[in-house]
Amino acid sequence: MRDGEGPVLIGIAGFSNAGKTLFAEALVREAAERGLRVAYLKHDGHADEAPDDWEKPDADTARAARAGATVTMVASRQGFLLRSRQAGDFPQWLAAIRAVADVDVVVAEGGKRAAHAKIAVVRGAADFHRLLEAGARGIAAVVSHDDGPGRFPVPAFRPEQAADVLTWWLDAWRVGTLASGHRVDGAKG
Repeated sequence: MRDGEGPVLIGIAGFSNAGKTLFAEALVREAAERGLRVAYLKHDGHADEAPDDWEKPDADTARAARAGATVTMVASRQGFLLRSRQAGDFPQWLAAIRAVADVDVVVAEGGKRAAHAKIAVVRGAADFHRLLEAGARGIAAVVSHDDGPGRFPVPAFRPEQAADVLTWWLDAWRVGTLASGHRVDGAKG
């Protein structure tokens, strides 16, 4: 399943309220049902511009961070939650997942301008073109609520086809067709 560089990466991009999270959840569920070990990565673009509110202000880890810790962890025998206040982007986030988890698939939601291949979740062709105009890169497939195949320059699926999308993505990953020559990029900006 995994290539020499790590787990299969399934990127998901789109505008707010397009259905990205629901589709990501469906992909995670489908992959897990197939026996694959799955990680989910969510880019919180809102926290890029403003202080995040991921922790309660009085939590022990928040107090340690205010005291100077750049990495904090809440842990139990059941698992852990790792928090880093170090700057980074998709390559660093994926490296962190690889360092702490042995997974087959990473479903990464957000980061429309990141270089990795991704699925655009859009309401229709107009949203797809707006996404490209907003600088989206690496679009290899589309999940559209309103428009079907033939309206997009890449393979198109409906939201209820998560199983088909996962099969297509895994096959494309294995044979290398998710390389940049098989993806659509928007305007550079």
